[in-house]
Amino acid sequence: MTHSIVLEVPENIYLPLAEEAEAKGRKVEEIALEMLDLLTSDRKLADDEFERLSDLLADEFEKRLPKDFKPLSDYAMSREGIYEDHL
Repeated sequence: MTHSIVLEVPENIYLPLAEEAEAKGRKVEEIALEMLDLLTSDRKLADDEFERLSDLLADEFEKRLPKDFKPLSDYAMSREGIYEDHL
């Protein structure tokens, strides 16, 4: 059984969906339904699904970073860098 719903989607949500749909040659509705399914499902994601979702989240995160953002150095992310105040 299926149901129909009509949503007014803000542009900042619609555009990434439209971009992904165009890149995959699919409809926006299919991409949105797939994402809703992932959000509401208790099933474990397959490796490729997890990787795709992770990539999508990372891309969205990167888009929202300030233009002048500078990533942390390798040292800052190392064990030594994290715990240097605790030695």
